Amino acid sequence: MKTPNAIFAVGATGAAGRDFATTQHGPWLSRRYFTRVRLWIVLLIVITGSQTVQAQVKEGTLWREAVISELDVDFGDTGFHGRWRFHRCDCGDLQVQFEQIAPDGVVNGELLMVGGQVLLARGFEQPEPDIEPLIQAPSLMLQLAFQMLSSVQPQGPYALKEKQVWEQSEPNLDFKISTGLATGIFAAPWNIKGSGWKTDAGHYRFELFLQFSIAMPGESEAKSSITLSGDLEYQQHDFPYDGSTDLGGWSIQWIAVNDLESEPAPAGLTLDALRQQVRDL
Repeated sequence: MKTPNAIFAVGATGAAGRDFATTQHGPWLSRRYFTRVRLWIVLLIVITGSQTVQAQVKEGTLWREAVISELDVDFGDTGFHGRWRFHRCDCGDLQVQFEQIAPDGVVNGELLMVGGQVLLARGFEQPEPDIEPLIQAPSLMLQLAFQMLSSVQPQGPYALKEKQVWEQSEPNLDFKISTGLATGIFAAPWNIKGSGWKTDAGHYRFELFLQFSIAMPGESEAKSSITLSGDLEYQQHDFPYDGSTDLGGWSIQWIAVNDLESEPAPAGLTLDALRQQVRDL
């Protein structure tokens, strides 16, 4: 399924020489070259955050330190919609439950990133051999949500004692996001509207709307928008997979060694054994 050109486009990059795609209309994704190892280390830090968050959110807790993040994204009037659930493990692994809806169909599946070095996927119908692009859109949109929340409420979730309503505008400076794997620029002038509230101990809900310029030089003013909503849980939860989990049925791709295609996980491979392989790199 294609991503909406008017909103974002991401491609793979690394030693093989592939680089980020750019959109015809903003936000633009810069062409930046990183090694795959560095990309995935940075992405792991961005998404997983600190591993010390307790059930009650403490002062100074960052938005990105959520243990479980549920995110819904509507891309203006493009017909594209994304719904993802991220679950980070104290061990450094990340599970992503995946749903993307486009005019040409729906894509469902599950991703598992182990140690920031290897990506696994299952449940996708007719997946491409290269599964790395599957993680790019969810990670970029999660970073967008965290950065928008940090912009409108820099004190983090601890500050939400009651429901807050936010609005922020910027006439000149673009709204920039980066995961290390992908970089997005939402052109000024832009405006954020939204709200956030605490629903339970360590559990928060947010709704955000970002409107930004997509006008090209010499064109009349044109705008697009993106709507994000979601739930953030800061309480610790058991990771869905323990170390004895048999990885049969998953596709596996070693990002750290520049694999460009996935292959079926070897018979009998367990999650603990794969984690050990990652540590031995």
